[in-house]
Amino acid sequence: MQNFLQRLNHRKVFRVATVYSVVAWLLMQILDIVLPTFNAPLWVNQTLLLLLLLGLPLVTILAWLMDSHTEEENEQKINSSQQQKSFITGGSIVNSLAFGLIFLAVTFLLMDRFLLSSNEQANNSQNNGNTSQQIVQRTNILLPSDQTIALAEMMPLGVGRKSLAISNQGNFLAYVANESGSLKIYIRPMDSFEAYPLNGTEGGFSPFFSPDEQWLGFLTPTHILKIPVSGGSPQTLTESTNVYGITWGDDNNIVFSEREGMRIASISADGGQKNILLESTDLVMNPALLPDNKGILLSNLSSVIQLFDPETGVVRPLIPRGRDARYIDSGHIVYAGMESYMAASFSLETMSIEGSAFPILDGVLVEALGASQLTFSNNGILAYIPGADMGIVTPVWTDRNGNETPISLISRRYGSFDLSPDASQVAISIVDGPDSDVWVYDFDRQTTPQRLTVGKGALFPKWSLDGSNIVFGAQNPANSDVRARLDIQGSGAVESARIDSDFADLIAPDSWGENGELVVSAISQADQGLDLYVIDPEDQERRPFLVTENSEWGASFSPNSDYVAYTTDVSGQYQINVKRYPPTEERWVISSGYGEEPFWSEDGSEIFYRRGNQWLTIPIKTSPEFEAGVPEVLFEGPYGNVPGISYGVADNGEKFFLLKQPEQELPKEINIVNNWSIEI
Repeated sequence: MQNFLQRLNHRKVFRVATVYSVVAWLLMQILDIVLPTFNAPLWVNQTLLLLLLLGLPLVTILAWLMDSHTEEENEQKINSSQQQKSFITGGSIVNSLAFGLIFLAVTFLLMDRFLLSSNEQANNSQNNGNTSQQIVQRTNILLPSDQTIALAEMMPLGVGRKSLAISNQGNFLAYVANESGSLKIYIRPMDSFEAYPLNGTEGGFSPFFSPDEQWLGFLTPTHILKIPVSGGSPQTLTESTNVYGITWGDDNNIVFSEREGMRIASISADGGQKNILLESTDLVMNPALLPDNKGILLSNLSSVIQLFDPETGVVRPLIPRGRDARYIDSGHIVYAGMESYMAASFSLETMSIEGSAFPILDGVLVEALGASQLTFSNNGILAYIPGADMGIVTPVWTDRNGNETPISLISRRYGSFDLSPDASQVAISIVDGPDSDVWVYDFDRQTTPQRLTVGKGALFPKWSLDGSNIVFGAQNPANSDVRARLDIQGSGAVESARIDSDFADLIAPDSWGENGELVVSAISQADQGLDLYVIDPEDQERRPFLVTENSEWGASFSPNSDYVAYTTDVSGQYQINVKRYPPTEERWVISSGYGEEPFWSEDGSEIFYRRGNQWLTIPIKTSPEFEAGVPEVLFEGPYGNVPGISYGVADNGEKFFLLKQPEQELPKEINIVNNWSIEI
């Protein structure tokens, strides 16, 4: 070993290797500076570093082979060196050790540069990729030129339902297309530029995906169906009418609100019998499941978000002003607020809201009854239709030809209303505050509306025939069916008295008869639905007019009070029927197809009714026998559909009081936001 070290010391190998190592190190420093300046790709730097690493052993071997010293000269030098032991221990060994250390250092440096740095860069690249995945990205999808998104005017009765859905893993987007006045559901794979139609979904709406993304559920006016996402034949799951919100749970059960929110039910996605979860005297809509089926979020008629526990049957308020709520994995409930799309922190442990709600998104199209045209996946993809809140409306007069005349009332969230007998005033509910109340506006004076009720949750105002009183229903059961004596001049306090206080949880006064009787729509039993009763205000005696297992509401007395027109779903869809008063077994179906909200003309020669965004008239004869003519469309337009009767008639049917919705072009695009929840 000592001999070898002596020879190594006298050869040029050590010096060559040392020089090469120093030069290689200097080159590496230069490469680190120069290559990024020219935006050289990573492989250039890696290749040069690899060549430097391989060059060290090659240069060392060449230096060894090319050494010109003879063996004899080497031996003489070695013998001479042996006589100077201090040189052997202090020179050759030290130099050899130095060479070894430098060689190891350079080798480690090259490996660090080539291998460790590459791994670090790969990790950084991966981290940068993960970071990019957490960046909020916005884009939109444009529909073909022959399509628009189908909105409320295309839905049964003109009540807006969901028009789009995104699957749980975000792989598919479904939307309801309006193709020349016909409905069809399309599927857009998110990795494709094209959407394809699902044949068999014609006339369908409210799409919703199965958790495994294999099926798409949808509604028709009378049934709930499902169809493979890849296409195929639709399968009918159950019969159900007036469904206002539906969702497919992880347990393979489908939960939905039917009968206009009077019942929450579920059914297996494989079919079978419906399971009734809740019979409600409050109208509850848009069910959304919490994780692990801990509860169901609901929205009621008064825009209160509620939490329903199917185990106990208890429904309790959760958020005072909001609609269409859903839970997201960030630990928030997101919902359509009165002005913006909102979020509120929610604890699954305490099942309660924590902190204050805050706005997260503007410009989402919201239908009049609160269905927001927005959907999101579990992996953070949000899709929504841009537009206005269609619940913000403006009162207008419209004639029989649809020509509008403005009214000096500001745009806001109005509810049900009624014109005074001489049409000089309107009693109208305003619901965009913390509570809904009835206000009175004088068309001639055009002064600020006078507030009639305070904090009573009042809806459905109805003038008495002499114009001296207003009755109204209430969302709060403790205030149901209150009669208020109106002092329009403001010279005295408004007096009020309760009518039949223990009658029902929800009462809507519909129409006064000429003898002072009042016909009302009421939910008196949770499993019964809306029925019609007649109340005598003098002695508060109540008697049924039409109480069945079906829904009957929106009654209107004929001018001589011999007949009552009303809305019923006895045929499976809402239509206008007429019965004698007092009631007999006779019944006339007078509307053609869908129809709701009948209203007699002052002379009794017409009955007006609403069908979505159309207003129709039917010529009527009551003598010698009842006879109805053929319905005819008077006009149509984007007017709000509020609970109860959503229009007023004046001047014997020559003009109509309506709530005009914001101008909204038929939408042709869907906005997409990736990783939207990180902004919450």
